[in-house]
Amino acid sequence: MPATPFIRYAGNFLVQQPFALRRARTFGFAVDGDRDRLQALCDRCLNLAPNTRYTVVSSTVLLAFMDMARVSSALPAEAACGCFTERELNVSILLAAEERHGPLWLPKRLAWHMSLLWLDSSNAMIAGRDIYGFPKQYGSIGMPRAEGEKAEFSARSEVLHRFGPAAAAEILPVATVRRTDAAAVEFERPFGVLAGAVGGFVEEVLRITDPLLFLGASLADLTAEHLLNFVFLRQLPSIVDSSRCCYQAIAEASSLPRDFHGGGFLRGDYEVTIPYHDSVPWAYELGLTAPRADVTLQPHAAFHLDVDFDLSAGREIWTAP
Repeated sequence: MPATPFIRYAGNFLVQQPFALRRARTFGFAVDGDRDRLQALCDRCLNLAPNTRYTVVSSTVLLAFMDMARVSSALPAEAACGCFTERELNVSILLAAEERHGPLWLPKRLAWHMSLLWLDSSNAMIAGRDIYGFPKQYGSIGMPRAEGEKAEFSARSEVLHRFGPAAAAEILPVATVRRTDAAAVEFERPFGVLAGAVGGFVEEVLRITDPLLFLGASLADLTAEHLLNFVFLRQLPSIVDSSRCCYQAIAEASSLPRDFHGGGFLRGDYEVTIPYHDSVPWAYELGLTAPRADVTLQPHAAFHLDVDFDLSAGREIWTAP
């Protein structure tokens, strides 16, 4: 626990964790990444601690468009101040957190790593980046709110399309998704309960490539009563030398579902388009395309969920000396 208190003042408003997120309506699209590149990303950004490592358990890359009707602190005094809304696109991969026991590495829990995230709320961006280490970037999110609306999804943000001395930032798409065989969003094969959603997730969305690793980690999750964990790289560049850090840590936080309002798979065919920008070459980093290339992909699964959940205060796994 840090000994120095956080100083709050008018120019530094920060909603305090843990958080309560209500009516988080999600549309998810699962595409196939390259496991070697995903693991390389984890090794570079997360595998910094001597006794904990993160291993890719699925080559699925998940794009989730979320529309959260109410986001507030879960602390009563903070919640009394009010709430905000948030729309976002997050891009996530599923990992197993393994711990060293002598010469052995044993899977202990599952953890999602969001390597990219765009959203339309400055409050959520500041809290997410400063407190947890979510890589949140400000942007505009377009998405339907319900079945029957137009099946188009988009995220736009400020990018440098091509680097150069005269390059100027532009607001451009970073990802779009649309249905190709009809105009409207349609639901099918509903999940009756949250457990059904988890089962469908494992089988059709994640396409687990290492069942033993997944099983060992997921059993540990269940005994810890954590259904969803997140792992973050938290870092602050040095004011003296921005190529160095004045603070760097690997941290985790847990998400606990509260109420399940429904979900299931989406009917029809969808396509995901990811344009290449020099400042955000994320499709290549995740193994979705060749270097410096736009890409259009067909998801192997598309689904929707409507869930209330809480996001816990975090815990530091490792801090740089």
